[in-house]
Amino acid sequence: MTAVVRSREGGPSSWGLRLVHAGVFLALSAVPLGAALPEWRHLLDALSRSFHVGAPPRGVLLLGSVAAAVGAARLLVGLVLRRSAPLWASLAVLAGLGGTLALGREPPAARSEQRANLAILASARRVHLEMVQRLQTRAEVPVETAPWQALLEQGLRADARVRNRTFQAVPPRVVRVEAPDSRVEQPTPGDVWLFVSPDGVTFTLRVVGLEQGQPALLRDDTGEPVVLTGLFNPDLPAAEPPASLLP
Repeated sequence: MTAVVRSREGGPSSWGLRLVHAGVFLALSAVPLGAALPEWRHLLDALSRSFHVGAPPRGVLLLGSVAAAVGAARLLVGLVLRRSAPLWASLAVLAGLGGTLALGREPPAARSEQRANLAILASARRVHLEMVQRLQTRAEVPVETAPWQALLEQGLRADARVRNRTFQAVPPRVVRVEAPDSRVEQPTPGDVWLFVSPDGVTFTLRVVGLEQGQPALLRDDTGEPVVLTGLFNPDLPAAEPPASLLP
């Protein structure tokens, strides 16, 4: 009689109860695992490419998915071995679920090379418009790169940011070239290649974007590089500068 009581009180739970318990917690673990899937995909893509766009993976989702995966794996092991799983396995699943629901419910910002390229081009276009206005007003534009660089940084859109493998933001650059068709030896996404004539009355801008994680000149629908051109024309009235760049 004593042996039977001990078996009922201290023995392992029945396989049916363990099956129900594991099923419930495995279903709960699917929430943090599914929510973290885009973050893991973005992390792997970022580490396998030279450059990428978008915000870094959200750590709370990554950690929550790891906790849920470890807890779910331990529950499965206990189910297969017909043994009770430790309490920490269930708590790990709940922790991953709670962290995901509390801190990771908002969707991440769009991570799209095409969207970033359009933003990079728009930022360069603002510089182009400002310098065209200056060219028509003063009959010349600066030959040195510093004013161009300042305008690019001032007008840079947030969604034009590019990051490297260590998730550090790549600063935009204005790179002076010797001829309109010259190329930069080591380009980076966000570069604006600037050619200015020695007298400052004409200039061209070419923009470097991102293509499958590598820097590439932005091209139009015909496949030709996008070229933003400025040429002083005394017969044209001075254009109004972009509103966002007005003092």
